[in-house]
Amino acid sequence: MSSLKDNGAFKKAFGLLVKTTPFLGLNIIVYGGFFLAAVLWLGIFGGIAVFFSSRIELLTIIFFIIAVAGPFAVLAFGKRYLLYLVKGAHIAVLTKYITEGEIPEGKSQIAYGREIVQQNFRDVSILFALNKMTDRVVRRFTRRFVRIVDMLPLGGGATKIARWASTIVNQSLSYIDEAILSYAIAKDGKNVWTNARHGIILYAQVYKPVLMTALKVWFLGKAFFMVLIILLGIPGIILMMMFDTGWFQVITIISVFLLSSLIIRAVFDPFATAYTLVTYHQSIDGVEVNAEWDERLRSVSGTFRQMTDRAKDFAGQNRTGEIRTDS
Repeated sequence: MSSLKDNGAFKKAFGLLVKTTPFLGLNIIVYGGFFLAAVLWLGIFGGIAVFFSSRIELLTIIFFIIAVAGPFAVLAFGKRYLLYLVKGAHIAVLTKYITEGEIPEGKSQIAYGREIVQQNFRDVSILFALNKMTDRVVRRFTRRFVRIVDMLPLGGGATKIARWASTIVNQSLSYIDEAILSYAIAKDGKNVWTNARHGIILYAQVYKPVLMTALKVWFLGKAFFMVLIILLGIPGIILMMMFDTGWFQVITIISVFLLSSLIIRAVFDPFATAYTLVTYHQSIDGVEVNAEWDERLRSVSGTFRQMTDRAKDFAGQNRTGEIRTDS
Protein backbone atom coordinates (compact mmCIF):
# COMPACT_ATOMS: atom_id res chain seq x y z
CA MET A 1 0.00 0.00 0.00
CA SER A 2 1.23 3.47 -0.90
CA SER A 3 2.24 5.86 1.78
CA LEU A 4 0.77 9.31 2.25
CA LYS A 5 3.81 10.87 0.58
CA ASP A 6 3.27 12.78 -2.64
CA ASN A 7 5.83 10.67 -4.58
CA GLY A 8 6.23 13.45 -7.16
CA ALA A 9 2.54 13.36 -8.10
CA PHE A 10 2.19 17.16 -7.99
CA LYS A 11 5.08 17.66 -10.42
CA LYS A 12 3.89 14.85 -12.70
CA ALA A 13 0.38 16.32 -12.76
CA PHE A 14 1.71 19.72 -13.79
CA GLY A 15 3.79 18.04 -16.51
CA LEU A 16 0.71 16.22 -17.80
CA LEU A 17 -1.18 19.50 -17.88
CA VAL A 18 1.55 21.00 -20.06
CA LYS A 19 1.47 17.95 -22.35
CA THR A 20 -2.30 18.24 -22.79
CA THR A 21 -2.55 21.98 -23.44
CA PRO A 22 -5.00 21.47 -26.36
CA PHE A 23 -7.61 20.56 -23.77
CA LEU A 24 -6.86 23.71 -21.78
CA GLY A 25 -7.36 25.73 -24.95
CA LEU A 26 -10.64 23.95 -25.63
CA ASN A 27 -11.79 24.57 -22.05
CA ILE A 28 -11.00 28.26 -22.36
CA ILE A 29 -12.95 28.49 -25.64
CA VAL A 30 -15.96 26.60 -24.26
CA TYR A 31 -16.16 28.41 -20.93
CA GLY A 32 -15.18 31.77 -22.43
CA GLY A 33 -18.00 31.47 -24.95
CA PHE A 34 -20.37 30.50 -22.19
CA PHE A 35 -19.34 33.55 -20.13
CA LEU A 36 -19.98 35.95 -23.01
CA ALA A 37 -23.37 34.35 -23.64
CA ALA A 38 -24.18 34.51 -19.90
CA VAL A 39 -23.32 38.22 -19.71
CA LEU A 40 -25.55 38.87 -22.73
CA TRP A 41 -28.32 36.84 -21.06
CA LEU A 42 -27.91 38.81 -17.82
CA GLY A 43 -28.00 42.09 -19.72
CA ILE A 44 -31.16 41.24 -21.67
CA PHE A 45 -33.26 39.75 -18.88
CA GLY A 46 -31.81 42.13 -16.29
CA GLY A 47 -32.81 45.01 -18.55
CA ILE A 48 -36.34 43.61 -18.86
CA ALA A 49 -36.52 43.31 -15.07
CA VAL A 50 -35.45 46.97 -14.75
CA PHE A 51 -38.10 47.96 -17.32
CA PHE A 52 -40.88 46.40 -15.22
CA SER A 53 -39.42 47.59 -11.89
CA SER A 54 -41.62 50.69 -11.79
CA ARG A 55 -44.61 48.97 -13.40
CA ILE A 56 -45.31 45.37 -12.40
CA GLU A 57 -43.39 44.11 -9.36
CA LEU A 58 -44.18 40.42 -9.97
CA LEU A 59 -42.72 40.52 -13.49
CA THR A 60 -39.65 42.29 -12.14
CA ILE A 61 -39.01 39.43 -9.71
CA ILE A 62 -39.66 36.76 -12.37
CA PHE A 63 -37.30 38.26 -14.95
CA PHE A 64 -34.63 38.91 -12.33
CA ILE A 65 -34.75 35.25 -11.28
CA ILE A 66 -34.54 34.19 -14.95
CA ALA A 67 -31.57 36.52 -15.46
CA VAL A 68 -29.62 35.15 -12.51
CA ALA A 69 -30.64 31.47 -12.55
CA GLY A 70 -30.51 30.93 -16.31
CA PRO A 71 -26.72 30.76 -16.81
CA PHE A 72 -26.19 28.53 -13.75
CA ALA A 73 -29.00 26.17 -14.83
CA VAL A 74 -27.53 25.88 -18.33
CA LEU A 75 -24.07 25.24 -16.87
CA ALA A 76 -25.41 22.47 -14.61
CA PHE A 77 -27.33 20.85 -17.48
CA GLY A 78 -24.39 21.20 -19.87
CA LYS A 79 -22.06 19.42 -17.45
CA ARG A 80 -23.42 16.09 -18.66
CA TYR A 81 -22.37 16.76 -22.25
CA LEU A 82 -19.16 18.59 -21.37
CA LEU A 83 -18.12 15.49 -19.42
CA TYR A 84 -18.58 13.42 -22.58
CA LEU A 85 -17.15 15.83 -25.15
CA VAL A 86 -14.34 17.50 -23.19
CA LYS A 87 -13.60 16.15 -19.73
CA GLY A 88 -14.04 12.48 -20.60
CA ALA A 89 -11.68 12.85 -23.55
CA HIS A 90 -9.14 14.67 -21.38
CA ILE A 91 -9.28 11.93 -18.74
CA ALA A 92 -8.74 9.34 -21.47
CA VAL A 93 -5.62 11.09 -22.81
CA LEU A 94 -4.24 11.71 -19.31
CA THR A 95 -4.77 8.02 -18.57
CA LYS A 96 -2.83 6.94 -21.64
CA TYR A 97 0.06 9.24 -20.72
CA ILE A 98 0.07 7.93 -17.14
CA THR A 99 -0.15 4.24 -18.00
CA GLU A 100 1.68 4.09 -21.34
CA GLY A 101 3.78 7.26 -21.42
CA GLU A 102 2.59 8.34 -24.86
CA ILE A 103 -0.31 8.48 -27.29
CA PRO A 104 -0.33 7.46 -30.97
CA GLU A 105 1.19 9.94 -33.40
CA GLY A 106 -0.82 11.45 -36.22
CA LYS A 107 -3.96 12.21 -34.21
CA SER A 108 -4.98 15.28 -32.29
CA GLN A 109 -5.30 14.73 -28.56
CA ILE A 110 -8.93 15.83 -28.56
CA ALA A 111 -9.92 13.49 -31.41
CA TYR A 112 -7.99 10.61 -29.86
CA GLY A 113 -9.55 11.18 -26.44
CA ARG A 114 -13.07 11.27 -27.85
CA GLU A 115 -12.37 8.10 -29.83
CA ILE A 116 -11.35 6.27 -26.63
CA VAL A 117 -14.46 7.50 -24.83
CA GLN A 118 -16.72 6.36 -27.68
CA GLN A 119 -15.03 2.95 -27.83
CA ASN A 120 -15.46 2.38 -24.09
CA PHE A 121 -18.81 3.98 -23.37
CA ARG A 122 -20.70 4.07 -26.71
CA ASP A 123 -22.76 7.12 -25.74
CA VAL A 124 -23.05 9.84 -23.14
CA SER A 125 -25.74 8.08 -21.11
CA ILE A 126 -23.41 5.20 -20.15
CA LEU A 127 -20.57 7.55 -19.20
CA PHE A 128 -22.88 9.82 -17.22
CA ALA A 129 -24.57 6.92 -15.39
CA LEU A 130 -21.24 5.26 -14.57
CA ASN A 131 -19.77 8.52 -13.29
CA LYS A 132 -22.82 9.28 -11.13
CA MET A 133 -23.04 5.79 -9.64
CA THR A 134 -19.30 5.71 -8.93
CA ASP A 135 -19.60 9.02 -7.08
CA ARG A 136 -22.43 7.62 -4.93
CA VAL A 137 -20.45 4.49 -4.00
CA VAL A 138 -17.34 6.54 -3.15
CA ARG A 139 -19.39 8.79 -0.87
CA ARG A 140 -21.07 5.80 0.75
CA PHE A 141 -17.69 4.15 1.33
CA THR A 142 -16.36 7.36 2.91
CA ARG A 143 -19.32 7.69 5.26
CA ARG A 144 -19.18 4.02 6.25
CA PHE A 145 -15.48 3.19 6.48
CA VAL A 146 -13.42 6.40 6.74
CA ARG A 147 -12.97 7.65 10.29
CA ILE A 148 -12.27 11.33 9.89
CA VAL A 149 -11.36 11.73 13.55
CA ASP A 150 -8.45 9.31 13.06
CA MET A 151 -7.03 11.60 10.37
CA LEU A 152 -6.96 14.61 12.71
CA PRO A 153 -4.15 15.36 15.17
CA LEU A 154 -6.75 15.82 17.90
CA GLY A 155 -8.28 13.87 20.73
CA GLY A 156 -11.45 11.90 20.39
CA GLY A 157 -13.45 14.66 22.05
CA ALA A 158 -13.11 17.05 19.11
CA THR A 159 -16.54 16.10 17.78
CA LYS A 160 -17.44 19.46 16.22
CA ILE A 161 -14.11 19.74 14.46
CA ALA A 162 -14.45 16.16 13.22
CA ARG A 163 -17.89 16.96 11.80
CA TRP A 164 -16.53 20.07 10.11
CA ALA A 165 -13.65 18.04 8.69
CA SER A 166 -16.10 15.36 7.52
CA THR A 167 -18.07 17.99 5.59
CA ILE A 168 -14.90 19.15 3.84
CA VAL A 169 -13.94 15.56 3.02
CA ASN A 170 -17.36 14.93 1.45
CA GLN A 171 -16.99 18.07 -0.66
CA SER A 172 -13.51 17.03 -1.81
CA LEU A 173 -14.59 13.70 -3.31
CA SER A 174 -15.60 15.08 -6.72
CA TYR A 175 -12.31 14.16 -8.42
CA ILE A 176 -12.07 10.60 -7.08
CA ASP A 177 -14.82 9.28 -9.33
CA GLU A 178 -12.77 10.62 -12.26
CA ALA A 179 -9.77 8.61 -11.07
CA ILE A 180 -11.91 5.46 -11.05
CA LEU A 181 -13.20 6.37 -14.51
CA SER A 182 -9.56 6.60 -15.54
CA TYR A 183 -8.96 3.08 -14.21
CA ALA A 184 -11.91 1.78 -16.24
CA ILE A 185 -10.36 3.32 -19.35
CA ALA A 186 -6.86 2.08 -18.49
CA LYS A 187 -8.03 -1.55 -18.29
CA ASP A 188 -9.13 -1.23 -21.92
CA GLY A 189 -11.57 -4.10 -21.49
CA LYS A 190 -14.97 -4.77 -23.00
CA ASN A 191 -16.89 -4.18 -19.77
CA VAL A 192 -16.43 -0.70 -18.28
CA TRP A 193 -18.88 -1.51 -15.47
CA THR A 194 -16.74 -4.38 -14.20
CA ASN A 195 -13.62 -2.24 -14.58
CA ALA A 196 -15.21 0.61 -12.62
CA ARG A 197 -16.28 -1.78 -9.85
CA HIS A 198 -12.74 -3.07 -9.56
CA GLY A 199 -11.48 0.53 -9.57
CA ILE A 200 -13.74 1.33 -6.62
CA ILE A 201 -12.54 -1.75 -4.72
CA LEU A 202 -8.91 -0.75 -5.29
CA TYR A 203 -9.69 2.78 -4.07
CA ALA A 204 -11.20 1.29 -0.90
CA GLN A 205 -7.97 -0.64 -0.35
CA VAL A 206 -5.62 2.35 -0.80
CA TYR A 207 -7.90 5.32 -0.13
CA LYS A 208 -5.69 7.38 2.22
CA PRO A 209 -3.19 8.92 -0.24
CA VAL A 210 -5.94 9.46 -2.83
CA LEU A 211 -8.24 11.09 -0.29
CA MET A 212 -5.40 13.31 0.98
CA THR A 213 -4.76 14.47 -2.58
CA ALA A 214 -8.48 15.20 -2.99
CA LEU A 215 -8.34 17.32 0.17
CA LYS A 216 -5.26 19.17 -1.08
CA VAL A 217 -6.88 20.10 -4.39
CA TRP A 218 -10.07 21.13 -2.58
CA PHE A 219 -8.15 23.61 -0.42
CA LEU A 220 -6.07 24.77 -3.37
CA GLY A 221 -9.24 25.29 -5.40
CA LYS A 222 -10.87 27.37 -2.67
CA ALA A 223 -7.71 29.47 -2.28
CA PHE A 224 -7.47 29.99 -6.05
CA PHE A 225 -11.15 30.97 -6.18
CA MET A 226 -10.68 33.60 -3.44
CA VAL A 227 -7.65 35.03 -5.26
CA LEU A 228 -9.71 35.28 -8.45
CA ILE A 229 -12.57 37.01 -6.61
CA ILE A 230 -10.11 39.61 -5.31
CA LEU A 231 -8.34 40.11 -8.65
CA LEU A 232 -11.56 40.35 -10.65
CA GLY A 233 -13.39 42.19 -7.90
CA ILE A 234 -11.04 45.20 -8.04
CA PRO A 235 -11.94 46.21 -11.62
CA GLY A 236 -15.53 45.22 -10.83
CA ILE A 237 -15.65 47.71 -7.96
CA ILE A 238 -14.18 50.41 -10.22
CA LEU A 239 -16.90 49.74 -12.80
CA MET A 240 -19.62 49.91 -10.14
CA MET A 241 -18.25 53.27 -8.95
CA MET A 242 -18.23 54.60 -12.51
CA PHE A 243 -21.80 53.44 -13.24
CA ASP A 244 -23.81 54.07 -10.10
CA THR A 245 -26.84 52.06 -11.18
CA GLY A 246 -28.38 49.27 -9.12
CA TRP A 247 -29.03 46.76 -11.95
CA PHE A 248 -25.54 47.29 -13.40
CA GLN A 249 -23.93 46.69 -10.02
CA VAL A 250 -25.89 43.45 -9.54
CA ILE A 251 -24.84 42.18 -12.99
CA THR A 252 -21.23 43.12 -12.26
CA ILE A 253 -21.18 41.21 -8.97
CA ILE A 254 -22.77 38.13 -10.55
CA SER A 255 -20.33 38.34 -13.47
CA VAL A 256 -17.32 38.44 -11.13
CA PHE A 257 -18.45 35.30 -9.29
CA LEU A 258 -19.46 33.54 -12.53
CA LEU A 259 -16.18 34.35 -14.29
CA SER A 260 -14.17 33.19 -11.26
CA SER A 261 -16.11 29.92 -11.21
CA LEU A 262 -15.59 29.38 -14.94
CA ILE A 263 -11.84 30.04 -14.71
CA ILE A 264 -11.67 27.40 -11.97
CA ARG A 265 -13.49 24.94 -14.23
CA ALA A 266 -11.40 25.77 -17.29
CA VAL A 267 -7.91 25.92 -15.75
CA PHE A 268 -7.78 24.53 -12.21
CA ASP A 269 -10.11 21.53 -12.62
CA PRO A 270 -7.88 19.90 -15.29
CA PHE A 271 -4.88 20.15 -12.94
CA ALA A 272 -6.88 18.80 -10.00
CA THR A 273 -8.04 15.90 -12.17
CA ALA A 274 -4.49 15.13 -13.33
CA TYR A 275 -3.14 15.30 -9.76
CA THR A 276 -5.82 12.91 -8.48
CA LEU A 277 -5.34 10.51 -11.40
CA VAL A 278 -1.56 10.34 -10.90
CA THR A 279 -1.94 9.72 -7.15
CA TYR A 280 -4.58 7.03 -7.72
CA HIS A 281 -2.57 5.12 -10.31
CA GLN A 282 0.58 5.35 -8.17
CA SER A 283 -1.35 4.08 -5.14
CA ILE A 284 -2.92 1.05 -6.84
CA ASP A 285 0.26 0.01 -8.64
CA GLY A 286 0.87 -3.67 -7.79
CA VAL A 287 -2.32 -3.95 -5.69
CA GLU A 288 -4.73 -6.78 -6.49
CA VAL A 289 -8.52 -6.53 -6.22
CA ASN A 290 -9.52 -7.84 -2.81
CA ALA A 291 -12.62 -10.09 -2.72
CA GLU A 292 -13.23 -9.18 0.93
CA TRP A 293 -13.61 -5.51 0.03
CA ASP A 294 -15.91 -6.50 -2.80
CA GLU A 295 -18.21 -8.15 -0.26
CA ARG A 296 -18.00 -5.20 2.14
CA LEU A 297 -19.01 -2.74 -0.56
CA ARG A 298 -21.84 -4.98 -1.71
CA SER A 299 -23.14 -5.15 1.85
CA VAL A 300 -23.26 -1.38 2.43
CA SER A 301 -24.03 0.07 -1.01
CA GLY A 302 -27.09 -0.69 -3.09
CA THR A 303 -25.55 1.35 -5.91
CA PHE A 304 -22.50 -0.93 -5.91
CA ARG A 305 -24.82 -3.93 -6.24
CA GLN A 306 -26.57 -2.18 -9.12
CA MET A 307 -23.20 -1.76 -10.82
CA THR A 308 -22.75 -5.53 -10.59
CA ASP A 309 -26.06 -6.00 -12.41
CA ARG A 310 -25.10 -3.37 -15.00
CA ALA A 311 -21.82 -5.21 -15.59
CA LYS A 312 -23.68 -8.46 -16.29
CA ASP A 313 -26.19 -6.72 -18.59
CA PHE A 314 -23.41 -4.88 -20.40
CA ALA A 315 -21.50 -8.13 -20.95
CA GLY A 316 -24.61 -9.81 -22.29
CA GLN A 317 -25.32 -6.98 -24.73
CA ASN A 318 -21.75 -7.00 -26.05
CA ARG A 319 -21.11 -10.76 -26.11
CA THR A 320 -19.25 -11.82 -29.25
CA GLY A 321 -17.99 -15.32 -28.85
CA GLU A 322 -16.88 -16.19 -25.32
CA ILE A 323 -16.57 -13.10 -23.16
CA ARG A 324 -16.13 -13.28 -19.43
CA THR A 325 -19.06 -11.88 -17.47
CA ASP A 326 -17.53 -12.20 -14.04
CA SER A 327 -17.87 -9.10 -11.88
